[in-house]
Amino acid sequence: MAFSSLSLFLSSGVSREVARLSGEAMVGSFITAALVIVVPAASFLIWVSQKDQLSRGR
Repeated sequence: MAFSSLSLFLSSGVSREVARLSGEAMVGSFITAALVIVVPAASFLIWVSQKDQLSRGR
Protein backbone atom coordinates (compact mmCIF):
# COMPACT_ATOMS: atom_id res chain seq x y z
CA MET A 1 0.00 0.00 0.00
CA ALA A 2 2.68 2.50 0.98
CA PHE A 3 4.84 1.58 -1.99
CA SER A 4 2.00 2.11 -4.46
CA SER A 5 1.22 5.50 -2.91
CA LEU A 6 4.87 6.48 -3.10
CA SER A 7 5.21 5.44 -6.72
CA LEU A 8 2.01 7.31 -7.57
CA PHE A 9 3.35 10.42 -5.86
CA LEU A 10 6.72 10.21 -7.59
CA SER A 11 5.19 9.63 -11.03
CA SER A 12 2.61 12.41 -10.72
CA GLY A 13 5.13 15.11 -11.63
CA VAL A 14 4.96 17.02 -8.36
CA SER A 15 7.97 19.26 -8.12
CA ARG A 16 10.24 19.34 -5.11
CA GLU A 17 9.37 22.98 -4.55
CA VAL A 18 5.67 22.16 -4.23
CA ALA A 19 6.45 19.35 -1.80
CA ARG A 20 8.73 21.64 0.23
CA LEU A 21 6.13 24.39 0.39
CA SER A 22 3.50 21.89 1.48
CA GLY A 23 5.77 20.60 4.24
CA GLU A 24 6.52 24.12 5.42
CA ALA A 25 2.81 24.94 5.51
CA MET A 26 2.13 21.81 7.56
CA VAL A 27 4.83 22.69 10.11
CA GLY A 28 3.52 26.25 10.25
CA SER A 29 0.01 25.03 10.95
CA PHE A 30 1.29 22.82 13.79
CA ILE A 31 3.08 25.79 15.35
CA THR A 32 0.01 27.99 14.95
CA ALA A 33 -2.19 25.34 16.54
CA ALA A 34 0.19 25.14 19.48
CA LEU A 35 0.09 28.90 19.94
CA VAL A 36 -3.68 29.19 19.57
CA ILE A 37 -4.80 26.09 21.50
CA VAL A 38 -2.10 24.53 23.67
CA VAL A 39 -0.46 27.61 25.21
CA PRO A 40 -3.71 29.28 26.39
CA ALA A 41 -5.07 25.98 27.71
CA ALA A 42 -1.86 25.26 29.63
CA SER A 43 -1.81 28.81 31.01
CA PHE A 44 -5.41 28.47 32.18
CA LEU A 45 -4.74 25.12 33.85
CA ILE A 46 -1.67 26.50 35.64
CA TRP A 47 -3.66 29.54 36.79
CA VAL A 48 -6.51 27.35 38.10
CA SER A 49 -4.13 25.02 39.91
CA GLN A 50 -2.33 27.95 41.55
CA LYS A 51 -5.64 29.49 42.61
CA ASP A 52 -6.81 26.17 44.07
CA GLN A 53 -3.53 25.79 45.93
CA LEU A 54 -3.99 29.22 47.54
CA SER A 55 -7.58 28.42 48.53
CA ARG A 56 -6.54 25.18 50.23
CA GLY A 57 -3.73 26.96 52.08
CA ARG A 58 -6.08 29.24 54.03
